[in-house]
Amino acid sequence: MVTYPITIYFDGSCKLCSSEINNLVARDKHRAILLVDCSPEDFDDRGLPANRETMMNMIHARDAAGEWLRGVDVFIAAYQAADMNFVSRMLAHRWVKPLAARGYPWVVRNRYLLSRLGLHRVMAWLTPSPTPTPSLAATPALVQMAQQQNNTRSQAAFERSQVCAVQRQTSTDSKKQLACGVAEIEG
Repeated sequence: MVTYPITIYFDGSCKLCSSEINNLVARDKHRAILLVDCSPEDFDDRGLPANRETMMNMIHARDAAGEWLRGVDVFIAAYQAADMNFVSRMLAHRWVKPLAARGYPWVVRNRYLLSRLGLHRVMAWLTPSPTPTPSLAATPALVQMAQQQNNTRSQAAFERSQVCAVQRQTSTDSKKQLACGVAEIEG
């Protein structure tokens, strides 16, 4: 299960990629999507699960719980965040998802050609944004803030689990033990 907001790492130098990402963000009423353009040559990939080249060749996202999504799973989560539930459910369908996963690498390899051919305009026409959107790429400060929030949440969850472990060991009250177990699962 995806925990929002998600931070999407995408190729901002690709018109097709940028067009679709900006379309998603324009529909994101809940501010559940943060963006990081990994196309600049000086992109810092330290602390990420893949290097810049890998991230340029497959879209990645990190959810608020610190879990990483790749490829089609990113689009499923992003369309859901953008209230495009039909598209999200369609991509997640047990017959469609494997086909999308097989087709996605071809689209990535040919994304600049597809952009030159105007596919980004066709996609924008098929799913028009509700309002014009300025560039929504996250600034380095915003990315750092999102990473700090993820780290703070992870640290808080760890601390809760430690407190609960102690309470379970020292408490004879089964209700406290049960409540602590539920808190760990929800945390």
